[in-house]
Amino acid sequence: MGKVTAVILAAGKGTRMRSARHKVLHEVCGITLLECVIEAVQNAEIPEIMVVVGDKKEEVRDSLKGVSVEIVEQREQLGTAHAVLSASHLLSGLTDVVVVLNGDAPLIKTQTLKGLIAAHIEADADLTLLTAFLDRPEGYGRILRDAHRRIKGIIEESEASAEELQIKEINVGMYVFKVKSLLEGLSEIAPRNKKGEFYLTDIISIFYRKEKKIEGLESINTTEVLGINTQGELAAVNQIRRDEIVRYFMDKGITIVDPASTFIENRVEIGEGTKVYPFTYICKNVVIGQRCCIGPFAYIKADVKIEDDMEVSGMMDKTGLFSRIEG
Repeated sequence: MGKVTAVILAAGKGTRMRSARHKVLHEVCGITLLECVIEAVQNAEIPEIMVVVGDKKEEVRDSLKGVSVEIVEQREQLGTAHAVLSASHLLSGLTDVVVVLNGDAPLIKTQTLKGLIAAHIEADADLTLLTAFLDRPEGYGRILRDAHRRIKGIIEESEASAEELQIKEINVGMYVFKVKSLLEGLSEIAPRNKKGEFYLTDIISIFYRKEKKIEGLESINTTEVLGINTQGELAAVNQIRRDEIVRYFMDKGITIVDPASTFIENRVEIGEGTKVYPFTYICKNVVIGQRCCIGPFAYIKADVKIEDDMEVSGMMDKTGLFSRIEG
């Protein structure tokens, strides 16, 4: 397959969040949006990961201390193509395949990444992009196809005609490139709008004109393609991820009395035979032993370890302090 490198875009300002915190540093079930994406990439066994930073770069850099990624700075925020171009000097001659994805899509699944790369390799394509069909595609660029159903471009919603706005197939913002084709295409992208921004989506129409091979892979799970631009979208994605986590533990045989009132963050371990009662909140990196009773009204702070056969209600922090504990 050759060497695969991932480039995660995390440089944009995210002004629609209306927050002093960088967009990718907002959290979904205890870990940042960016961490969610990096974990999915790592689990897809992609050995080299680059994160492009720009706005609030020091905050983003500090959040990645101890994480095995290469930090690349986009000195001016001039669009997604310019962000990828910022990493181009590290890509040329060092990799065969480049995966480009956004740092604000925390629900993306490892298997989707693996499938996208496999489809790209199998088709020997210059570019393979992930698409999805949404009943309400507002806010997303639409996939344009020719009479033979070949992908010929992406039209941003703000530039789309009334007819193009009826298209349900959207661009997810996840791409796999042959590195040589990517670098050639980047050099031909022209600046757009008054800000002089360079859009990575323009590379599709460039490839189409040059008769390069473009493939599309449809994501069946439309929730995993959701990006975060507003506080409302962040809340909605938190709810989706919370439901995924609770369902995962129930599928493993953990008894959760009331899933609707139970909050479990990422990176939690719960042992066999444990029962979780209503109005319980379990923070990230908590390890709970076997045959425990957790709750009701329990709040367990991050990094706590609970031994087997314990009963916990109230609050517990990593010093081991409870309002009530039995065992």
